[in-house]
Amino acid sequence: MGAIRSCSAHLGSYTKEESPSMPAVLRSSLGPGPEIDGKVKCEKDVLSCFPDICPDYLRSQAAEHQWDSQGLITRLLDDLEKDQPYPKRPTVLKRKRPEKIEKDSEEEMRWGFEEDPRLASKGQEYFKLYTKKANALLKAAFQRRYAEDIENTLKANNFQLYTTYLALDKASWSPDAGPIKLKRAYFRRPNPNAEKVLRYGAVHQGEIDAIAAFDAARAACTAKAQEREAKEAQEKQKVQEEEETLQRAKAEGTVADCGCCYEELALSSMIHCDGDTTHWFCRSCAKQMAEHVVGLSKYRLGCMSVDGCDATFSRDQKELFLDDKLTNALELIEQEEVLRLAGIENLESCPFCPYAAEYPPVEENKEFRCENPDCLLISCRLCRQETHIPKACEEAARERGHSARRVIEEAMSAALIRKCNKCGTPFIKENGCNKMTCTRSGCRNVQCYVCSKSCDYNHFDDASRGGKKGNCPLFDNVEDRHKNEVHTAEALARQQVAEENPEVGDELLHINFSERVKEDDARRTAGNPRPPGPPGFRHMVMPVPAFIPVDPGL
Repeated sequence: MGAIRSCSAHLGSYTKEESPSMPAVLRSSLGPGPEIDGKVKCEKDVLSCFPDICPDYLRSQAAEHQWDSQGLITRLLDDLEKDQPYPKRPTVLKRKRPEKIEKDSEEEMRWGFEEDPRLASKGQEYFKLYTKKANALLKAAFQRRYAEDIENTLKANNFQLYTTYLALDKASWSPDAGPIKLKRAYFRRPNPNAEKVLRYGAVHQGEIDAIAAFDAARAACTAKAQEREAKEAQEKQKVQEEEETLQRAKAEGTVADCGCCYEELALSSMIHCDGDTTHWFCRSCAKQMAEHVVGLSKYRLGCMSVDGCDATFSRDQKELFLDDKLTNALELIEQEEVLRLAGIENLESCPFCPYAAEYPPVEENKEFRCENPDCLLISCRLCRQETHIPKACEEAARERGHSARRVIEEAMSAALIRKCNKCGTPFIKENGCNKMTCTRSGCRNVQCYVCSKSCDYNHFDDASRGGKKGNCPLFDNVEDRHKNEVHTAEALARQQVAEENPEVGDELLHINFSERVKEDDARRTAGNPRPPGPPGFRHMVMPVPAFIPVDPGL
């Protein structure tokens, strides 16, 4: 799945120093001089007319127009009249503000600082004093961290003191943060009054806001530390209680082996099926089974016994190993299955959530109004995007400005992801043979992973199973197949885009893969080094969600 994430995540080419949350005006105003002042004025004038313009596009076009703001604004207006919209700033999704937050509470302060507006809008003097005070406070709070590391972290967090403090604090205890460099042990203790000294004499609003953000961040980190300590204490107590329960159960003879992992546990700590012959399982194995079932877009939790038991688990037993997230997922899958099997005429669903309702024909009403409280979006029933009426779907697509690179990314994803010939469920093979069976309830269609045609074993090149040489291979290296097909689709799409958009340079079509994606691909490839041949077990295909979220941080 690393290839899919990389294909859709890099919608903007920003570095840490040029992130969308830090305006071009701020970046350009850090140095003095008449030339820079002219650039700042040009950017301000254009942003006042086109606030959503892409910062990179603005700078490149302004340089071509010799930083003449009036000439650039006129050119952009002419392009809009010719139906040639300018590239827009990528949208950064924000969290929804909770409806119930007490005024002046700690939660409200944390929310306010996490969603702090851009510092540049408050002026250059405010920014200088804010960042200076933020640097000093952070160095006083983290005296064993190197000053260069603190400054780089502050810069990486767009000069926001609150988020920088959280990042530095997390690096001190989270194993995911990786190793950090610390100064050598002090010959004397750190100065406990360093922070107090910095608080005196703060009269400018930038300094006052920095101190307020510092206090809010420290309070948030203290609360999180207390939560971690409480959680660790609870887990330690839970392990101790389970051990005591197991010892008592052994003395009473009320123990059993898990039918899945064969670990010996007390019966009171296990769950069982509701069949005529009771089969016992540990709660961890039962939860993993439920997660696997949800991944296959199913909802029936059957007995895991190897004896061929057809029983399920009662509601009381499910409550012992299912959390709220898994319970909701199973209920949603069951609801979708019931609606699909009901065959309701004119049933329409929201493209952004599982909500569905009966609607009149699309000729009478082209919009779908979702009534899910967590969604409430209005979508077009034709293109299944957000509503754009009265504009046509084609016109709305042009205005959304699908970039040429996005066309290449979508072609690469389409080459990787297959769809069931019968029900349309998308899937990707992880391993096994090329005779694929759809796991969707009520479908069970069998098709070839190579050519996507419905088939049986006669379709393949294995003569021992009724096939013949020259047919589609029954076994091959899935990683090599994915790589070759994606590269072929990328080359064809890149050629088509170059012919249709000759003005787009090759550097703009280059797809940058993050280091995390590269490491994930390498780890997945190294984890499946087995050469082509019959696998040790038959692995079903895993459905892929219709919508793959984009990480705005990449």
